[in-house]
Amino acid sequence: MRHRLHHALLATLFIAAAVMSAAGSPDRWDDEAARRKAAYIFLDAMSDLSSENYTDYAAKLRRATALDPSDPDIAAEYAELLLQTTDLDSAGTEAAYSALWKRFKAAPHNYENATAVADIASRLGKYADVAAVWKALSQALPGRNDPDMNLADTYVLMYMRGDTAAFDSAMTIYSRLEEGLGFDISLASHKIRALALRADTAAVVAELTRLSAAAPADPDVALYTGQVFESFTMPDSALARYDRVCAIDSTDGRALLLRAQLHLRRGDSAAFDSEVFRALESVNLDFPNKVRMLKSYISALYDDTTQHARIDHLFEVLREVNSGEPELHALNALFLAQTGRNDAAAEQAGYAVDLDPENPELWSMLVQMQARRNSDEGVIDAARRAAARFPDALYFPIVGAARLANIERYDEATAMLDSFDIAAVENPEAAGDYWSTRADIEYARGRRDSSAVLYERAISINPHNYMAMNNYAYHLAVADTLLDRAEHFSALAVKSDTENPTYLDTYAWVFFRKKEYTLARRYIDAVLRLYADSEPSDSEPSGEEPSAEVFDHAGDIYFMTGDRDQALKYWQQALDLDPDNELIGRKVAHKTIFFE
Repeated sequence: MRHRLHHALLATLFIAAAVMSAAGSPDRWDDEAARRKAAYIFLDAMSDLSSENYTDYAAKLRRATALDPSDPDIAAEYAELLLQTTDLDSAGTEAAYSALWKRFKAAPHNYENATAVADIASRLGKYADVAAVWKALSQALPGRNDPDMNLADTYVLMYMRGDTAAFDSAMTIYSRLEEGLGFDISLASHKIRALALRADTAAVVAELTRLSAAAPADPDVALYTGQVFESFTMPDSALARYDRVCAIDSTDGRALLLRAQLHLRRGDSAAFDSEVFRALESVNLDFPNKVRMLKSYISALYDDTTQHARIDHLFEVLREVNSGEPELHALNALFLAQTGRNDAAAEQAGYAVDLDPENPELWSMLVQMQARRNSDEGVIDAARRAAARFPDALYFPIVGAARLANIERYDEATAMLDSFDIAAVENPEAAGDYWSTRADIEYARGRRDSSAVLYERAISINPHNYMAMNNYAYHLAVADTLLDRAEHFSALAVKSDTENPTYLDTYAWVFFRKKEYTLARRYIDAVLRLYADSEPSDSEPSGEEPSAEVFDHAGDIYFMTGDRDQALKYWQQALDLDPDNELIGRKVAHKTIFFE
């Protein structure tokens, strides 16, 4: 299997290499010593490729190509590489393709070489060359049908790109193949696809009818013809084919699935319900199709909460047949979480992880589901286990450390971060998140000076770390220090997301500390409007009420702008949410502002 490279660093190497190889002298083509040397260097180059030594690979492949541009393996590898590392219209690519085409012309009947040329010519859009290759192979290999089939398909591609004469050429070849092969569903499907491109409904129907008559008891034929009938908006004809399959085998999951989808598109919900359960219970329907059906079912019914029980039942049915599929449990976890059943969602995510413990995305889901159920210990446990399994994944120690800090286990939080080799991280976003998390922990421990240093580091590493900017700005505002710097960072955060209530609240509080109360009120009002306008289905802020802290800020700001009655209302709302807060209690009791 040919290796594939995606490294941009090679691009410049190969542009120059193409020019050099193209300039190789033709007389060396017949030089046996040169060919042997080229073959040896080529093998050495492929060894370098296997060990990811791309620089030596490039140099050796260039030397092998210059020594023997006629070698099919060398030319194919070189052309393939250039296609991946240069623009398709570059001089290097054209030079490589030219060498490859010369190789084909020198031995047009070599099947392996010719097919390699055809593949690359196709990707370059040189369909006339592709046709020439298949025509040559068809003449050279009269006992094989695939060159003719590929030639006909190439003519269809040429027709799609404006060569109207190519269509008749394709039909002529399909007809000739039919005479030799007789009934063949693959050949028929190619011909029907070509006719469909011309939107020739009558011709398509005629071919479908002929195909059905040739194999009336073949379920594959019935299913194929049914789907084509559907694509031409002929649902009754399609349903007749699916019914034919079900009459032969009532448990055929493919037919049941297609019948269910057809009923859904026609708006027949009762028939759809009946068919979808039968399809999902079928043991001969592959799991990816079941998942696709399940997703369609959920999408169709999700908005109607009265239908959620039916979706739950559908998951139950599917788990009985496909209990060992991690994707099923993951999908179930997502649905349960979306419907507010976070404990059950975490349980399903746990099953998914147990079935596929080497999938980091499933571990990430488990962490998120534990977070949704507000389980600090659940998040910490999942994050720790995932971090041990994926030591290079920074997400897990960051999440785990944040949760440890949340329950004031600061030493453990710091130790979890210390266990990660941050020096090896080159991604600025990931590194910035690491240092901002350390800053959050230091601040929570009361170490304000060290937290400030770490916030500055996080922001310098990733100038787009807006959460770090927000948190740093808020802490500066609370401390009533460096308020201009706090305003600078808070403004950047708000600019990045003008509808983030947390960012806007910080911005309001910075202006409050700067005694710019009119601006403070403008932004705290924006926060309150966001919450008031949110719906429970919104992702942000998900229909939540403002926190006690937000109401407290609103009360202070309104008090300083002269609206004491509204200030008292906000303080009372804050106290209702945080009844043990003595400072807010004093504000309510005395109807005036107090500062810590």
